[in-house]
Amino acid sequence: MDDLSLAKPALEEDRALRGPNSAARAPAGAVLPHVVLLPEAFADARGVFYRRDDRLFLLPWSQVEAAHAAEIGEPEGVQTVVFDLALTGRPWERCRLDADPGEAARVLGQAIERGLGRGRCTASLRAVALEGYATRSYPDLESFEDDAPREWLRSA
Repeated sequence: MDDLSLAKPALEEDRALRGPNSAARAPAGAVLPHVVLLPEAFADARGVFYRRDDRLFLLPWSQVEAAHAAEIGEPEGVQTVVFDLALTGRPWERCRLDADPGEAARVLGQAIERGLGRGRCTASLRAVALEGYATRSYPDLESFEDDAPREWLRSA
């Protein structure tokens, strides 16, 4: 297992999160945020760890303003629970990670809820933390993004 203490700070070291417009506000009329995927993610009391190009990164809870979760996929087909994290001071940027519905999603949801606190998680994420299944469900990511809850789109 990796030594987690060697994880690089995500916002300073991960190029995917250091784009030229990463701290800029969205253009007038823009509705959807810029989404950065966090591959191979897991969370603990320090934050979200993830891998990119064989490097381990840490996105600490202090840099996450709020979190939301929803189930994506058709009920008869493959489904996943998607977690979106709003970054503090970056209102138009989100980090996204996922987990299989059930136990894997519940464990990840609990870590996110503990790390951020109940008040910074949407009701759907709190349901995932409790039962492993979200209260919001969408057939695809486009539908999820089009119908993002209003409390989720508030400015940081």
